[in-house]
Amino acid sequence: MALDVGFKKIGVALSDPLGLTASPYKIIYRRSNRETFEELLQIIEEKGVEKIVVGIPVNRNGEITRIGQKIEKFATKLEDFLKKRGKDIEMVFQDEALTTLEAKELARSLGKRKEEFDDYAAALILKEFLEGLQRKKQ
Repeated sequence: MALDVGFKKIGVALSDPLGLTASPYKIIYRRSNRETFEELLQIIEEKGVEKIVVGIPVNRNGEITRIGQKIEKFATKLEDFLKKRGKDIEMVFQDEALTTLEAKELARSLGKRKEEFDDYAAALILKEFLEGLQRKKQ
């Protein structure tokens, strides 16, 4: 599962069981952390998620941005929440450079409203992560 974490929305994408494809799944509209975490937990349980890839913005120097630091804190809180619920899910970070822009273009080409692209951004983050795993295997 991949997450494109924003202040108001979180894009969610899922891969197939073999980790070969990445597909947009849904957009979660953030409320309290607890409500948001409960909704994510439901997806994790329903879909048998074993790893969460979190998109994180990195600047040109390879350093995590201020927004990225906030996303890291969110991910740490989510990880703690999941552990308390008996879910030991691996959390990894993936540079999300240009995924938002690319996702907007993709969503627009598919006829989606311009503000509803977060799940596509998450799918692009997951796609890049999966492609990186494939390159490492070669």
